Amino acid sequence: MNTSYAFVALVIAFGLAAFPAGAGGIYKWKDAQGNLHFSDTPPPDVKTKAGVDKVEVKGGYGNFNVSSKSPIRNPRPGSASLVSLSRFTLRPGSDGRAFTAGRAYSGRNCENSTDLIWDEGTVDVKGKALQNAVAERFRDAGYGLSVSEGGDLLPGSLDLEADLTDIKIDVCNTRMAGNSAGTGSRVYVKMRWKLAAKGSDLYKGSSEGAYDGWHNGSSVRDSLLRAVKQASDNLLGDAEFAAQLGAGSSFAVASAGTASQVAIKYGDGGEKFRAHSDERLQSAVTVRTDRGHGSGVVIDAAGYALTNAHVVGDDVDVQVILGDKALMARVVKRDRRNDVALLHFSADPLQAAPIARGVPKTGDPLYVIGTPLSLKLSHSVTEGILSAVREEDGARFYQTDAAINPGNSGGPVFNEAGELVAITVAGLFNKEGSSLNVNYLIPIDRALGAVGVAH
Repeated sequence: MNTSYAFVALVIAFGLAAFPAGAGGIYKWKDAQGNLHFSDTPPPDVKTKAGVDKVEVKGGYGNFNVSSKSPIRNPRPGSASLVSLSRFTLRPGSDGRAFTAGRAYSGRNCENSTDLIWDEGTVDVKGKALQNAVAERFRDAGYGLSVSEGGDLLPGSLDLEADLTDIKIDVCNTRMAGNSAGTGSRVYVKMRWKLAAKGSDLYKGSSEGAYDGWHNGSSVRDSLLRAVKQASDNLLGDAEFAAQLGAGSSFAVASAGTASQVAIKYGDGGEKFRAHSDERLQSAVTVRTDRGHGSGVVIDAAGYALTNAHVVGDDVDVQVILGDKALMARVVKRDRRNDVALLHFSADPLQAAPIARGVPKTGDPLYVIGTPLSLKLSHSVTEGILSAVREEDGARFYQTDAAINPGNSGGPVFNEAGELVAITVAGLFNKEGSSLNVNYLIPIDRALGAVGVAH
């Protein structure tokens, strides 16, 4: 019996093909047209045999019952190093060769079965489903975990690598007797983990996870995600791993702090933005949430920054990117009417932006710093002028023609002397998303007053 079809029902598990159960070995070859074939007997064409590989079926079928550990929660809710999930691969099997990964059942009552053979080697997980399953468990336990989004991996103070080293799957695609749900599946996984900080390994270990959805109609995708989540919980339940998460916490969120404690400094008007642009760039931050990102500016070296209220939304804690470091920040105060929020975090050293004492005049040069569109574009500087001063619903705004795009929200705006005169809030865009060079800024005195900072 020759079988050359892919087992398409497995949505996430890459590279699985179905073969007759009980075979002592599988033959793999390509015909003259380049088509790939698998069989439990060698091909009849002698001329083809030279290109035939025999893959020995190894390994049994896994135990789908795995003991569970309760994740050790972060003892300081909202306080943790940000962990970057830098690698997630599927590499089942110790030698990289094909092996039995489970069984596919068929027939009216799932009485027939064929082997599922993994023949893909190592696969780098490009989709987000498995990565986000791990991130969800970390966040539920009070730890921040960043996953790659469109090539943008938020840098963290800790680096986590994950390898799925063993997988067993049973699945039936036909209605089972007494099972009104029809399709069912069960999945077992074994994960290998490595946690590192600045190139030094903090933890190496493994954990298991499983989910039995055989009688409740669970798809392979759902069962696999649940198994990976349990493996993540079991990792977080390892006291040694949890201790290393705490030990690597070099940048913890500041849990205390009020607006009255903010100590701003003023500029003297005697400097130039271009002469101090490096320092002003260091005062700009990127603010990231689960919904996206915006910009912000440090106004106190003790760890206070301004951004827009719509950037942080209802979040209590957000992620702040400062240079090549990522850390957690607490939302100390927010004013939705004025669209301003005050953040507090711990890091050293910090470069605070000097505040302008005076107000800019129409026609004065302005410099905008932010992270437009993508994290890759952080610390972008654009230049324009103060086009006009506007009143909207009793509130004063500055209008500028400096280029501003989504992601700039909350970022600093400096005058020619390099002093903070405003933060970005909104802009007008055409239907293609391009800026119309009509952008609005919140004057710094109104921004500070909205969150209770004395000025």
